[in-house]
Amino acid sequence: MSVQVQEQKQKVKLSQILKNATEEQCFGRFMKISEIIDRDENYQTTSTAKSVMVCINGLLMSKTGIGDESSTTLFVYEYVADDEDILRAYRTLGIDPYYRIKCNRCNLLGDGYHIYRVLEHMNDYHRASFKEMGSYLEILGL
Repeated sequence: MSVQVQEQKQKVKLSQILKNATEEQCFGRFMKISEIIDRDENYQTTSTAKSVMVCINGLLMSKTGIGDESSTTLFVYEYVADDEDILRAYRTLGIDPYYRIKCNRCNLLGDGYHIYRVLEHMNDYHRASFKEMGSYLEILGL
């Protein structure tokens, strides 16, 4: 008799990712990073400070490591994410990007729309914070 051990992956809820976000929020489809780089007389570089600003989809991409592979920090100044990158990030997190939800602030997306588009809408149009979007998704069980 053989025994199979199944490794269970801990599935992180989207609402928890948003509520626990420490990154600064920006609006639009950009991820930005700024670093202070010091160089000594031997031309050794050291990074002393980092400020990260991301939009909702940029945040999720950073959590999955999706972005410009040539960047060691996974962020590129003014990296514009295309839909393929965004959809891959949602799938990597185990979230169906085509799951339909409504905007909790307006009736613009009245019958429900794809989750990645609704979150983008809430981020850009309503300037909703990550924590606010996380609380809304928590109510929906996501």
